[in-house]
Amino acid sequence: MFEAAAAQKHEEALLVQRDWRADGGSRRVKLTKGGVHIARRYSGVDMMISVPVDAYRGVVLEVVEGREGAPAYRLSLAHRDRDLAVDLGENADIGAAAADWKAWAAFFGLPRLAVSDEGGFAPVDAAGSALLGARRRSNAAVRQRRPRFLTRRQAGALARMGEVFANEREIVCYE
Repeated sequence: MFEAAAAQKHEEALLVQRDWRADGGSRRVKLTKGGVHIARRYSGVDMMISVPVDAYRGVVLEVVEGREGAPAYRLSLAHRDRDLAVDLGENADIGAAAADWKAWAAFFGLPRLAVSDEGGFAPVDAAGSALLGARRRSNAAVRQRRPRFLTRRQAGALARMGEVFANEREIVCYE
């Protein structure tokens, strides 16, 4: 069983995964709502990579062959770079895997994805965050200085401009 419920209570989870390039063959992965921190030792040098959650495509549910040929369900965070993809766990029970899939997607705020026939990922949620697009900029710096209705710049009205007289003498008193 995955630890999605425990991660939501504590707002972070720590996993140890296999990494064939790392010394000792393993890496430590810390999952938080803000990002994924991957730590490993390579050729005697400690390395740590922090990846923001927004860089991941979503939480993927994949059907793989488990023990004795029975189907198993693997959850992972999908990233364009396969080295930064994170396995969240594997389960033989479809009900538990689906519940954890939904919990991990809610924890990270990412869409739920399934592996398509072409090998890519297809969104499962009707309105996932990936389908909505990027968030609008809030422009907080201007909002703190001006009232809301004055934040948009408006063109000046010609009626408010004063009359301009051309080719006339200027009346000035020098006394």
